Amino acid sequence: MKRTLILFFTLFCTTLLAEPVSGLYNGRVLVADQTAQSRSKGVDQALEQVLIKLTGNSKIMQLPGIQKAVSNTNNFIASVGYTKLPARSPDELSDQPGFSLQVSFSAQAIDQLIRWAQLPILPAGRPKLVFWIVRDDAETGRQFVTEQAFPDFTQSFQQIMQDRAMPYKLPALDLEDQLSLSVNEAWTLREQTIEVASQRYGVDGWVLLRFFTTTSGQVRGSWTYKLGDQRGFDDVRGENAEVFVVLAVNELVDSISSQLTYVPQADTSKLVVQINQVDSFADYQAVLAQLQGLKLVRSSNVSAVEGDRLFVTVDIDGGVDLLISALERSGSLVNQTSEMARFSGNLEFDWMVE
Repeated sequence: MKRTLILFFTLFCTTLLAEPVSGLYNGRVLVADQTAQSRSKGVDQALEQVLIKLTGNSKIMQLPGIQKAVSNTNNFIASVGYTKLPARSPDELSDQPGFSLQVSFSAQAIDQLIRWAQLPILPAGRPKLVFWIVRDDAETGRQFVTEQAFPDFTQSFQQIMQDRAMPYKLPALDLEDQLSLSVNEAWTLREQTIEVASQRYGVDGWVLLRFFTTTSGQVRGSWTYKLGDQRGFDDVRGENAEVFVVLAVNELVDSISSQLTYVPQADTSKLVVQINQVDSFADYQAVLAQLQGLKLVRSSNVSAVEGDRLFVTVDIDGGVDLLISALERSGSLVNQTSEMARFSGNLEFDWMVE
């Protein structure tokens, strides 16, 4: 029956094994010192970092009205802390970063901003991707990018992915990888071969990033990805490898995120109820009957199914607490809703049947 349920919903949606990420309301930036000027600039950067993580859009601060809406950052700060970086050598410039500034923002204040501005939200459960990265060099030829061979490039890549809060994995590039995917097959975008080679990592999708340096020093390349039924491709140019990796990875993550985001309802009577452990079609019918049988539920619609998780959008008469209480009293649902999720109108329950 469970197999039948999965097959049934495969006709309507793509199932992703999303991996939850944390720290979405925390930002971390490097600052020169602990002066008020450095703190103010660092907090601005940290807030931008958080909004990018939450919305999946690296250009979110360019939207009309956002700069003005966040001009008073004190309205959003929960806490601020510093960590001193390792001592710098006398040869380094005095304006080099000396501290790491960690800023925690109020989830409630940020969520209010997002709802007010009708910004997109990238759910915390995000797909995990394996990245195959290939560099073509006139002297050394084509080779997979590894941390040992290209430490600066991989460090920049990993920092961007961390800043974007997007789960990822780099391939081991061991003998098994070499036998299943050659560097030339990766460079020429043999999608079927890349797909097979990626399966060992148990991820939701794969990315192929390739690049080369021209005689003028410019770095050119492209990225392509496959995530379920979704595909994306684009060409990228940068003045150097550092600029290229920033442009390429941010554009890639923006493209993937745009397929996964949603805009929260301005009407707070509309809620999203996530029901876990819905293992059969009979469970699916019983959950919907449970929701539709509540007098305070005006309407309910299935919005998504991901594995054994059922997402239902409900329109209610009354407050969130009334709905939570009614569902808890049913005896078949166990409340797992966090305070942050409750505030944003996303409820979570476990379906428990004997």
